[in-house]
Amino acid sequence: MLDHGHLCSALLEAHCSITGNRSILTNGMASLVNATAALQDEGPASNTIRATLTIALVAAVIAWWAIAKSRYGLKNLPPGPRGLPIIGHFHLIGRLPHVSLQQLSANFGPLMSLRFGFVPVVVVSSPAMAREFLKTHDTAFADRPYKIAANFIFYGQRSISWSSYGDHFKKARKLCATELFTARRVTSFTHIIRDELWKLSGELRAASASGEVVKLRRCLRGLSFNLMTRILMKKVYFGPGASTDESALQEAKEFVNIIDSVLTVGGAFAITDFFPGTKWLDWTVPAAKAASDKLDSFLTKVLDEQRPGEVPDFVALTKSYFDGPDQMKYTKALLVDMFLGGSETSSTVVEWAMAELLHYPKVIAKAQEELERVVGRERMIEESDLPKLEYFNAVTKEVFRLHPPLTMMVPHTTAQNQKVAGYDIAKNSMIFVNVFAIGRDPSVWSNPLEFNPDRFMGTSFNVHGHDFELLPFGSGKRGCPGLPLGLRNVQLVLSNLLHGFDWSYAGDIEKHQMTEAMAVVNFMEHPINVRVSARLEDATYKTLSINT
Repeated sequence: MLDHGHLCSALLEAHCSITGNRSILTNGMASLVNATAALQDEGPASNTIRATLTIALVAAVIAWWAIAKSRYGLKNLPPGPRGLPIIGHFHLIGRLPHVSLQQLSANFGPLMSLRFGFVPVVVVSSPAMAREFLKTHDTAFADRPYKIAANFIFYGQRSISWSSYGDHFKKARKLCATELFTARRVTSFTHIIRDELWKLSGELRAASASGEVVKLRRCLRGLSFNLMTRILMKKVYFGPGASTDESALQEAKEFVNIIDSVLTVGGAFAITDFFPGTKWLDWTVPAAKAASDKLDSFLTKVLDEQRPGEVPDFVALTKSYFDGPDQMKYTKALLVDMFLGGSETSSTVVEWAMAELLHYPKVIAKAQEELERVVGRERMIEESDLPKLEYFNAVTKEVFRLHPPLTMMVPHTTAQNQKVAGYDIAKNSMIFVNVFAIGRDPSVWSNPLEFNPDRFMGTSFNVHGHDFELLPFGSGKRGCPGLPLGLRNVQLVLSNLLHGFDWSYAGDIEKHQMTEAMAVVNFMEHPINVRVSARLEDATYKTLSINT
């Protein structure tokens, strides 16, 4: 029989020699021989195992040697805990990585060095360190690492969020800045937000009359989906404006299922992202490919359909910036990027806001009093009202502080060794900015876990990326290009929901757990169900309609 003790001992010796500082290749290969010898007398049955073992260890030696070489001479890395052979610090990461990293940073500081498999990792957890990476050294860290799921979902990482920092990224960024998200364009989108709110208010008023429990996530997600599909695809999938044709209903259901699968594979741990050469072992690869194929088929069908729209054609605008054989790949990648960034994140933030407010009824009352004082009870909230709503804006900032759309920014990387705040940062390091930790930093915020909008009253904090204490949309060259639309969406939806309705939790609010789900977007783990009561006359809600 195979001597498992001998084999494990040889493997451990190989791992230890790989992590050593001397004779990496020599010692690693010597231990490899010992491990292989453990299988030498097992006959043909062990051939596959022996071959796999050989390939895995050789790949490990080569990969670790490459990392050691890249970090050679970097004597002043940021502080961090001791890692384990091969796996690095994965054993320290729990179900919610942003929470685990926040706890580790509390012990090792706001700039922390880790290793995930064979990838060097740097974690940023304070406003001062965020400024270093996102402003002082912005260009040096503006690149993106390779991620297998992003490679499938975003057509070879051709989206704004995942593309390399180069000509394509700059061109796509220019498209957003000069065409898609200008102040004039966002204002033109506002009437779509109001029209979707008009439809939602009808559903909520019906629930108010019947006493029906409202599944808030479904409502908010449907509104945000419709907003982005009307802007990008000129289609309505949910609510009163959607087609009741069976094929249309099936298409809407298919769309939701595809988006859910994309989010699932996007947030899944992919072994090949951290252990080069293990793609054949990675279960997320077939899942990502399947999600990508379904997404591509769906987008192809939708984009092939021609229909009049209420906004300039997104496809035509994109084609004017990109040409060549990969034109449609660029178009689809940007389409996915903008849809995910504009729908899931906005609806999630509003859901978190409502959950927090239901725990703090005095904050709801104070916000509603301001809305009535500034706007009155004869109309709903308009875009021009927003700058006048100081307390309401403080509420939205407090929600963004505690519940950013992404708990950690999309990771940055650098192609060269860098020096930041006196520390050495190895090339190809994966840089995680922990927005969740920054928003709850006790050295920055008093009583950081308390929902208290008053902390922003009389301050100049904003969410545009200039105040590094508050970074829900990122900052610098990689800041969210859709910030103007995303912020406007959250503000108009939340303000009109508060102005138009009184809210109560369907159940015991004290038992509702305010915890995050394990996902790429900062979803609430436990969706809230609510009861609503209309506050205004029917004629007031009609002021939302674009047909009024």
